[in-house]
Amino acid sequence: MPKEPSEKTVQRMRVFVEKFCEKSGSFTHPDTEVTEAVILGLAKNVDELGRPLCPCRFYPDKKEETTHRT
Repeated sequence: MPKEPSEKTVQRMRVFVEKFCEKSGSFTHPDTEVTEAVILGLAKNVDELGRPLCPCRFYPDKKEETTHRT
C-alpha cells in the first residue's frame, strides 16, 4: 500500500496550489474532494520524487520525468 505524504508536504502543496491559482488566474475544482485529491497527489510525488509532478497525468517513468521537467 502506498505511503501517505507528510502533513508538512501537504501544507506546502496547499500553498503551492493557492499561489499557482493566483499567478495563473485559474481556479481549483469546485468539488473540494477533487482539489484535495490533487493536492495529496502532488504531495505524494514531492515526498517520493522530490518534484510536484501532476497526479492527473500518466508518466511512463516518473523518476525520468523529474530530470527534465521545469
